[in-house]
Amino acid sequence: MNFLTLKNHLIRNLGGRKDIDVLVPEWLNSAYLDLVTTGKFPEAGKFAPIPIPELDGTEYIITGVGGTDYPVPVNFIFPVSLRDVTNARPLRYRNIRWYDRHRSIVNGLPACYAVYGGLIYIDPPSDGVYQLQLRFRQKVSVPTLVADADVPVVDEIWHEGIELCATYRGARSLQIPIAEVWQRDLKAFMAAHSEQTSEEEENADFGFIITM
Repeated sequence: MNFLTLKNHLIRNLGGRKDIDVLVPEWLNSAYLDLVTTGKFPEAGKFAPIPIPELDGTEYIITGVGGTDYPVPVNFIFPVSLRDVTNARPLRYRNIRWYDRHRSIVNGLPACYAVYGGLIYIDPPSDGVYQLQLRFRQKVSVPTLVADADVPVVDEIWHEGIELCATYRGARSLQIPIAEVWQRDLKAFMAAHSEQTSEEEENADFGFIITM
């Protein structure tokens, strides 16, 4: 859908109101930005980022003996997973505070990682040369939707999510009683288009899934 179609759908969803023309682009663009940067909408609750091929990146890191930190890719936003390809095993994500408190000073097989300040920190320090596969959400050029012919950079299958999220935000802003209906529809869309498992497996800081 192009921007004109999205705007028309949003206005229709909000009852065809004539006094929201200035707000409609704002609601759509804020929903669009959330989708392409975090891969999810805050209103949908605790869901892992939805897999969007245009926004998914992969890079390989080669560890050195005693190595603890490695630069993230220049187009990196947040990690999805880090896997030790050499030993066919995943590394578990930890936040930087955990890393600072518990990091090992003895070299070993990397088991955990943290991200901070443009670096990936592994723990324990590597005791050998291993190939790690980093999967991450990458930055893309996200021009604001302005012209009627503008189209979001993501595939059309995700345009409905932008519409639903913008509709809920608009309904909530306008204090429309059925706002919760649109929120339920948004949650249903996210659940249907995301790779969801149990909430216990969901990382509290980033919201992505680490499968051990």
